Amino acid sequence: MDEIQAHNRAAWDRWVEEGDRWTVPVSAAEIAGARAGDWAIYLTKEKPVPRGWFPADLRGVDVLCLASGGGQQGPILAAAGASWTRDS
Repeated sequence: MDEIQAHNRAAWDRWVEEGDRWTVPVSAAEIAGARAGDWAIYLTKEKPVPRGWFPADLRGVDVLCLASGGGQQGPILAAAGASWTRDS
């Protein structure tokens, strides 16, 4: 593993140990809500991304989740019907 990857892994591990919000997986209730059409994508702690930024129906929509290392957005989008991938 190169030096940058090792540094990033150590940082993420530390954030997980500290319980950082962006390292906590979404809940089963949030997944169930997204499957029922009640979902939100958060990129900041204060407010969700406006729903108008997304298509009204996410089923079958291809989405690239950039900087989504915490993994909250992808599962919500998938539960809402989107096909997603993330940057690596």
